Amino acid sequence: MNKTELTQIPGIGKRMAEHLVNAGYPTIESLKGQSPDLIYAKACTSGMMDDRCALYQFRLCVAYAEDKITDPAKLKWYNWKD
Repeated sequence: MNKTELTQIPGIGKRMAEHLVNAGYPTIESLKGQSPDLIYAKACTSGMMDDRCALYQFRLCVAYAEDKITDPAKLKWYNWKD
């Protein structure tokens, strides 16, 4: 479990990286092709608080892992809101 690797994603700190690891996503590679909604559901059932901001962070994580961010503004988790 390399939480340090996950903290390379903009806006992902140690605590959010820990939630990702606990939900079954220990690496950036493991986020590729995943559904942010599913990651959020897993994180909520693994003890993470039900916080929509986490969903926005997971959207950023998946897009980052898939190298799909072309707009620098999308490197901020709050720009992934509904």
